[in-house]
Amino acid sequence: MNTKQLQYFLTTAEFGSITAAARELDVAQPAVSLQLANLEHELKIKLFERDFRGVELTDAGNRFAQHAKLILRQIQAAKVDLLGSKKECRGKVVIGLSQSACNVLSVELLTELEHRFANIECTFRVGPSHTIEQWLADEKVDIALCYQAESSSVLANSLHLIRENLYLYISREPKNPSYSELAMYGAIEFNELQYYDIFMPDEQDALSRLLVKQAQVNGIALKPKNAFGQLMTTLHYVAQGFGLAVLPSSAAFHLENNKSVRPISVSKPELQCDVYLQIAERKLQDAASVAVYELIREVTAHMHRNHAWRGTLVDKKYLRPPMVHVEAMVSG
Repeated sequence: MNTKQLQYFLTTAEFGSITAAARELDVAQPAVSLQLANLEHELKIKLFERDFRGVELTDAGNRFAQHAKLILRQIQAAKVDLLGSKKECRGKVVIGLSQSACNVLSVELLTELEHRFANIECTFRVGPSHTIEQWLADEKVDIALCYQAESSSVLANSLHLIRENLYLYISREPKNPSYSELAMYGAIEFNELQYYDIFMPDEQDALSRLLVKQAQVNGIALKPKNAFGQLMTTLHYVAQGFGLAVLPSSAAFHLENNKSVRPISVSKPELQCDVYLQIAERKLQDAASVAVYELIREVTAHMHRNHAWRGTLVDKKYLRPPMVHVEAMVSG
């Protein structure tokens, strides 16, 4: 088995035709057929059903496709790691992500790119999760960070990055008397949220769907207020003491650091949202895209380690063990 066979296999699966795959790969059709036959012979399993309309993956072929994508991605990642910041790793990469993810990742990611891959130009497209998923499908972005979607097929090939904590955010000096008592709260049960007006994004947004679904499970109804569309505007309003918002930690960590807002933990249940990372299949062999993909994984681990992105880090590749302070151990 070699990378050429894997590439020919995935391209044929994508186009559903050996002829179309040959055109895309700019090789002769018999060359594609030969590589596929050799691959099936080596695996001793049928990967495609063939008829006059083209080819279609068998169940085994679908399972093997997941492994093939992962293998090619890891090979490319190894190449990028060896290349370092060499000139060969260059290009433009478009990332689709939410406002909160952009808030926690953008500065660190761009800084690391400047130091390590000066010839990569990175552009952000910011939007709600369902829009980002469509951008990826429409090839308008190369890499996407999405919250868990209703359709599992969208996330079938995604890397689960982090299970992020959600908090109720309030100003350090609330001015609305209807929730001034919250200023003393360190935690609040989910059912108690029904008594407060809370800023929520559009109903199609993954965060709104999560909150509404949990309210239905608990048998309560929330009192949503329309957010301002721009995350920073909504947070500014909250920081001024005039509103409340349930948001992921990535959205407000900088305002927590400067004491503008305070997080209140939500319990029964604890609120978390799953964040997934995906790279477009057409970019699996693109060194610049893979470099950015790996940097996002590394920066995510770094921001989690610094408590800016709080929750459970699911992707452990760049997780560093805690430092052992020998002096403290010796002194007892």
